[in-house]
Amino acid sequence: MIAALSSAAFVWWLIFEVGGTVAVEAIGEAAVPLAAAVACGIAAKRSVGRLRLAWMLLAASAGAWTAGEVAWFIYEVALGGVVPVPSAADAGFLPAVPFAVAGILAISTTPRDMSTRWRVWLDGLIIAVSLLFVAWVAGLDRVVADVGDPLLERARDLAYPVGDIVVGTVIVLACRRAGGLQQGRLILLLGGLGANAMASSAFAYLPATGSNGEIGSVLDAGWVAGFLMIALAALWPSTPAGVADEAPIDIWWPALPWIAVLAASMAAVAGALLGHPFDPFMSVVVGGLLALLMVSQLFAHKDSLAILTRSRDAQATLSEMIGEAPIGVIRIGTDMRIASANPRYGELVGTAAEACIGTRLTEQFSGRQSNRLEKFRVLAQGAAQTVDGDDEVVRKDGTIAWFHWKATAVRTASGSVDYFIAMLDDTTARHTAEAAAAANLIQLERLNQLKSDFLQTTRHEFRSALVGIQGFSELIRDVEHLDPAEVKEFAADIYNGARKLDEMIDEMLSLDRAEATGTLLILHPTDVNAEITSTVAGVRGEREWPVICLDLHPDLPIVPADPAKTREVIETLLDNAIKYSPDDGQVVITSRVERGEILVTVKDQGVGVRPDFDNRPYAQHDPYASNPIRQVVGTGLGLAIARQIVELHGGRIWVDRIDGVGSHFHFTLPIRHPTLDLELARAVHPDLSA
Repeated sequence: MIAALSSAAFVWWLIFEVGGTVAVEAIGEAAVPLAAAVACGIAAKRSVGRLRLAWMLLAASAGAWTAGEVAWFIYEVALGGVVPVPSAADAGFLPAVPFAVAGILAISTTPRDMSTRWRVWLDGLIIAVSLLFVAWVAGLDRVVADVGDPLLERARDLAYPVGDIVVGTVIVLACRRAGGLQQGRLILLLGGLGANAMASSAFAYLPATGSNGEIGSVLDAGWVAGFLMIALAALWPSTPAGVADEAPIDIWWPALPWIAVLAASMAAVAGALLGHPFDPFMSVVVGGLLALLMVSQLFAHKDSLAILTRSRDAQATLSEMIGEAPIGVIRIGTDMRIASANPRYGELVGTAAEACIGTRLTEQFSGRQSNRLEKFRVLAQGAAQTVDGDDEVVRKDGTIAWFHWKATAVRTASGSVDYFIAMLDDTTARHTAEAAAAANLIQLERLNQLKSDFLQTTRHEFRSALVGIQGFSELIRDVEHLDPAEVKEFAADIYNGARKLDEMIDEMLSLDRAEATGTLLILHPTDVNAEITSTVAGVRGEREWPVICLDLHPDLPIVPADPAKTREVIETLLDNAIKYSPDDGQVVITSRVERGEILVTVKDQGVGVRPDFDNRPYAQHDPYASNPIRQVVGTGLGLAIARQIVELHGGRIWVDRIDGVGSHFHFTLPIRHPTLDLELARAVHPDLSA
């Protein structure tokens, strides 16, 4: 804006001849380049590297032009004469051109790639030849044809337009490297040099056409505007970013030479319309231009093939990376259908990757569909760059797996979603471990409660026995006269309490020993029905109630078992049933064969176990049942030992509590012991049943 206003004021001053046109013109044309030289010097001082060199060269160009204007002022104003051709002023004007060209080249670096470098120079030649053609049509031919002038004068007249062609070529090439500087600064700089070139061309052409006069003086304002723009570019706020060695290719790079060719074509059309003859020089220029264009096309074709090859290599590498990726990668359309998938994804879901194409995500993932779709909706709206989640997947073989997935959106140039890309990883092991950790925590809490209950039960049992021993001992000690029968009765009670304590200690030691080292089983061919009958007979001899009934399978097979331990289990369950059964109750013992095991059940009609009994230690396939000492609740130690014995045989033990009916304790013994080969057992015991 400042340059435009100053130039307009200068032109108005020249047209209306305010204050003497020649003096004002000479002073203005000398003061403005001097200001530009000072501004470029300041910019050089603030810059570093190539940019400092560029501003120093531009300052030298403006300084040389200032020297030329000073010489011109001396000739035309101070001496009041005509400026000779050539003159000392030309010694200042002409060196300004190479300084300006060097300054532009210092700013606009040449690419390092050799092929690209050749393309740059080839484009420069095309632009230079095109500008030469335009200049020839515009009047350069008349400058050359003026053979009446001395050779030195003609050389001087040609130097200005040729220099302007070189400057114009360099300016056009510099436009494609505009990314290194601030855009406004570069536009001012190139605009200023372009304005200077136009004024210089007018300075050369107009005298040759005989139309210099007032028009020439007005066109001299181009130098004023040009150097003002250069000064403003130098004073433009600096940026720390330098010029990149490899600027990205955009549409203007390949289009610049063709724009110059278009300008030459338009000049040829205009010359033909204005009656300009098509002379041999123009034919040579056109022929050279066509040759350069052909070579340029060859280079362009070569570069295109190289780019295509690199693109295909990059595509193949990317496809290989995705195909061999250790995680699943899928492309999802906006309709939430799978558009493509890599082989790893097929492995994760248990099917071929090609079979997944076209299927909806809802067919692949189970549960929480609304939550997943909401995440993709957030992604599509641009509220998040990526979304992720954990989902359960049912594979084709029916197995369950857990995937952790992360998705992002790929958008079109208009900003709408083109498709989604999701990456998936199998986290089943981690999910299982976390679930197991949570279950273990629950188990630890439960075992802690079981331990407290066990200690409370043990303390109660010990205290009951000790109270009896202490009480009867005090009676014997404090009562002076006791008959022998009473003493024997008290002694018997003391003995029974002590025996009970001894039995509990033996049971605890036995259970602890079973936990630490495992109970040694002495396996023999065992008739379980016979062991049940023998145990029941012994109990019936001691008690009349409750009634004990047997419902035994008549063809129960012989099994490898420890007979003594088997009887101990039956005795424990039978004692427990009798203990909690009413006097008029009934206890039923049954035996059956089920799925390769012998099933023994003891049914009672009493409470069976306390209401707070934890059934899990005796449940079938209970994952928490591992340590019997820590899993007995309110049932004494007998059931814990019974459970240990049954499990050492490879069987199971559990209880069913039926409200209003009673409790049913079950245990199984495998017909073939899992750790005892049946053929080896037959060799030791030939009567062992198959």
